[in-house]
Amino acid sequence: MEEFVEKFNCAPLDEVLFYRQEREGVKPAAENTERKTPSNHFLKMLKERDEPVGEAMVGFLARLHDSKQELHQILQDMKIKEDPDGTLRGDVHGSRVSPEDEISQGEEGSLSGGTEALRNKRRLLNTMHFMSETGNAGLLRMGKVTLGDCKDPGKALRLCPLDCCVLASAIRPLGIVEELNVTHCSIQAEGIRQLSSVLHLCKTLRLSWNQLGDSGVKLLCSSLRQPGCEIQELWLDYNGLTAAGTRDLASAVGGNRSLEQLSLNHNELGAAAVKQLSEALRRPTCRLRHLRDIISLRLCGTGITNAYCRQLAWALCTNRSLTALDLDNNQLGDSGVIQLCGALVKPDCKIQALRLGSTRLTGLCTLELMNALNINRSLRQLNLSYNRLGLPGVQRLSAALKRPGCRIQKLELDENGLRDACAEELASALSTNQSLRGLYLNRNSFTDRSIPAFHRLARSCSSLRFIWLWRNQFSPEGRENLQSMKESAHRVTVFV
Repeated sequence: MEEFVEKFNCAPLDEVLFYRQEREGVKPAAENTERKTPSNHFLKMLKERDEPVGEAMVGFLARLHDSKQELHQILQDMKIKEDPDGTLRGDVHGSRVSPEDEISQGEEGSLSGGTEALRNKRRLLNTMHFMSETGNAGLLRMGKVTLGDCKDPGKALRLCPLDCCVLASAIRPLGIVEELNVTHCSIQAEGIRQLSSVLHLCKTLRLSWNQLGDSGVKLLCSSLRQPGCEIQELWLDYNGLTAAGTRDLASAVGGNRSLEQLSLNHNELGAAAVKQLSEALRRPTCRLRHLRDIISLRLCGTGITNAYCRQLAWALCTNRSLTALDLDNNQLGDSGVIQLCGALVKPDCKIQALRLGSTRLTGLCTLELMNALNINRSLRQLNLSYNRLGLPGVQRLSAALKRPGCRIQKLELDENGLRDACAEELASALSTNQSLRGLYLNRNSFTDRSIPAFHRLARSCSSLRFIWLWRNQFSPEGRENLQSMKESAHRVTVFV
């Protein structure tokens, strides 16, 4: 059977057309008259060898040929309308591009890698369309559909509403899809409308950087409300979402039983939106585990201030499923974090990862944070980078780290104005700690005088595996000394 399929896959589509015409009694086109006799036709021989399978595959390739021809004609018409001079758009050298490669023509960038990525994604979209035309879901089994790019917009395929319609028709036969990535694809609200019939089938849905706006998110909410919704991760960063759109999203999230991760980075949510999302978290049906960027699912840079933290703290006191909260790049201040600490001490709070980087903290908040760390038994990762904790803050954190019940495994203190004395505090505190695995101290003011303290830390903390010390004030000899730790019995890797 494998040999049969391999040979069949090599058969050109024109051969399929010829065989179908011969079978149906249609006179072949002039260019197809120079053919083998029907008795020697490759596809006919395959059909005779295994009639049920052969007939199915002949039908499949025949429909594949029809859909390809139809799409070819559509794209040819689009080319004539958009480019009267006969030069395909996006071809800077004036050379012609195949119509199949013209679908969703976007900005390819100057790098060959980006151009190749775009071509591959166009071929993927075309192939999915052709395969879906067979109506046989078994012929197209895909775990992930990636047409966007989370890091490089130049490698994302720009999708117009027609593309989104084609994509929806291709996804529909698949049933449940593990991931659909259309990041940076500029689909906008109309694209969401075309995709709305299949979005609920995607477990991971990456829709960031698509200019969806409140209207697009409102359409998305209908998918979240469907009884058979499979969405577990939803990424909506940089989409122009405001409080108006968040109202619908909060309502949908509160009643959804599949969503576990939500990301709303860099959207202008405002106080009302935070309140609505906080109320959604308190509902028994809400299963969110990862809330990034201020309950907006990563409300990084969403304008959260200390005034909003009270609503969020109330939600954390009762929500038993949320395990990750990312509030980086918001103006929480010491008072806002103090309110959050009130939730961390509650037994129902299950937060395991808390990000408070660049939130305008000083050593004043670390007293409450120390108390929370003494009581909380679920917190494993704590990010306090890009604040101004200084020596007083590190001293209080060190006191909490000494406690046997402290379970912190990853502590991030990048760019906090830490000096050599802080290294002594950390070495002393962590000498009895048996849980910490990674310590991040980049962009501080440590010098060679702190190296003995870091050696003691590496020797005494048996669980420690990584120390990050980039952008400090070590001499070349000091860096070499620190990097040698891994070669000793410490088994600690230092990045310096």
